Amino acid sequence: MAKKQEKKMIKKDKRYEVSTDNIFEDLALDQPDELMARAKLLHKVSTLIKNSGLSQHEVAKRLGITQPKVSMLVGGRLSAFSTDTLLQYLSILGCEVEIRVKKPRSRIGIFRHKGCIAVC
Repeated sequence: MAKKQEKKMIKKDKRYEVSTDNIFEDLALDQPDELMARAKLLHKVSTLIKNSGLSQHEVAKRLGITQPKVSMLVGGRLSAFSTDTLLQYLSILGCEVEIRVKKPRSRIGIFRHKGCIAVC
């Protein structure tokens, strides 16, 4: 019986906060949609590099960058890469990248509601 009481005492109050699907929004950072899109692009580049079986030195030669930059890619260093750069790397890695723009539902909708940026 002492063990049951001990377990109850150890059990802590679990407090948590329900978050959105965007950690950058949860952290109240500027331009959270753009940061999330860039993070997803970086993840795709990183995954392709890791699964390639090539050394970081070989990947660096093929991407036209230095090995430390490849290390930053694989390590998820988001601040080191622009969206344009990540899109260029995806293209070099053999990916087909498409960008689709949907117009607002009506002309009245312009500037009324913010759109979104997403990577699928």
